Amino acid sequence: MKIVLLAAGGRAGADFFHSLIDGHSQILQFPGYLRINENFKTIFKLKDPHKIAKQFIKMYPEFFDSRVNKFERWNKLGSNKNSFFKVERVKFIKNFIKLAKIDDKKFDILKKLHLSYFLSRKRKLNDKKILFIHTHLLSWTKEFIKFFRLKNFEILHTIRHPLASLNSQQKSWLNFDNGGHYFPKELYYHLDTVINCISDLSKLGSVNIIQLERLHIKNTTVMKNFCKKFKINYEKSLAKSTKNNLIWWGDAVSGRFLSGINKNHKINIDKKYFYERDLIFFQNMTEDIIQKYNYEFYYQRKSLYFNFLPMKCEILVWKNTIKNIFFKGFRWKNLLSIPLFYLIRILSLNLLIIRARKQILPRSF
Repeated sequence: MKIVLLAAGGRAGADFFHSLIDGHSQILQFPGYLRINENFKTIFKLKDPHKIAKQFIKMYPEFFDSRVNKFERWNKLGSNKNSFFKVERVKFIKNFIKLAKIDDKKFDILKKLHLSYFLSRKRKLNDKKILFIHTHLLSWTKEFIKFFRLKNFEILHTIRHPLASLNSQQKSWLNFDNGGHYFPKELYYHLDTVINCISDLSKLGSVNIIQLERLHIKNTTVMKNFCKKFKINYEKSLAKSTKNNLIWWGDAVSGRFLSGINKNHKINIDKKYFYERDLIFFQNMTEDIIQKYNYEFYYQRKSLYFNFLPMKCEILVWKNTIKNIFFKGFRWKNLLSIPLFYLIRILSLNLLIIRARKQILPRSF
């Protein structure tokens, strides 16, 4: 069984792609991503199968009652947005106890957790060819590979036009929950993801690119190429966005209910979140990505190596940080993050460093 990891780009459709492969008969998977943190790692230190299964349920309750996950809108599934799924916890525990062995290694435990979940959904174990694991963040992907000491695996990475990605992140997170989750640290992470994530992932293993725009506009071609790459059958379910076979409408951050493939998908950039010089700078920083994946250049190409002035996206995030400090209580950590990540951005996100790295960009599906 091939191991495939999914690492997300910035608002680039990782969860959307995951929802498209949800119903594929040859892919073994959980409905959402795994949080690869210390709590996750403690599961694999346990020896008692009953405790392992219970701890997994405790960490991922949304896998067993989707109403828990309001952020991803798993509480509003189905054609009428009023459905949800449940997977019986007792059956999951019993199934895992039957499969588990005393001498199971860490990855064997993870695989059997997948199998137990699948069986608990009353599904038949047909010919599974892919163990699909949505690791989501770059840091979680690194930790996952290190923790399980993976050798043979493939990485999928979703991207979209770099300027559209930055715009979507800024617009979505500043407007979601009154900006309560978006501060300088998060902004820097998103900038770094768009600019450096492909290069960073390529250091870990073989990377395959999925472009959000093509995933919508040329869905059949992309999904057939995906199937050909991993030697699985093309199935009609690959054109449906679902979670455990119920229609999924996208996460709450988007602010809209969006489901399925949009053949009219367009690249939109809302300039109220950026100065033009910011967009020129970001285009310059991601020039190789734009060119490799046949995206449009919106501005004249210039060799702009540094951008020392505060960018509009930074100023907006600073204002949001101060606003949240005022309304939610003073926090030195959030206040100090303003100059700290401004300095980090100037020192680390510039063309001098980008040009110094030797990057071979992988092909997209």
